[in-house]
Amino acid sequence: MTMPRLIRAAALLAALLCLLPPAVAHPAAPRVQIASSSMLVLDATVHAHDIVLRVARTADHTPIEGAGNVTAQIGGRPVPLVAHGDTYVLSTHGLKSGAQSLQVVVAHDGIHELLSGTVTLPKHPDRLAVLERHGYGAWWVLNIVVLLLAARLIMRRKKPAAKAP
Repeated sequence: MTMPRLIRAAALLAALLCLLPPAVAHPAAPRVQIASSSMLVLDATVHAHDIVLRVARTADHTPIEGAGNVTAQIGGRPVPLVAHGDTYVLSTHGLKSGAQSLQVVVAHDGIHELLSGTVTLPKHPDRLAVLERHGYGAWWVLNIVVLLLAARLIMRRKKPAAKAP
């Protein structure tokens, strides 16, 4: 295997290592009731990078499903929701951490109902925490790539010609 191929393989390994899930499984976040009305209840599960919302009828706990039936705002700003089965996933990327007001408009039974409450968004991990989560594996691969580059440069140096007596 030539040196450029070896370097590319090590870089690919480093990229794949960064995509791996964390080695330590975090406990499942609890579902918390955010808001309720006489007809609906809004539950949320807060994760590191998203919030999973579930809207259900109060009477029989059947979920409100459908991509266009639920819209949301955090802090008065509209945020995109992705329907996923009987839940809706809201990305927290770019949102401030801490307590935020959450307003959800639900279309059901020919009416639009507003549910509002407060949700606490987690602090996003910094880059060092991402490296720690992956056990510094990407850091070691990067070090090996640098060493291979240095070895290649040393091998390519021309040796001085021997002097004739």
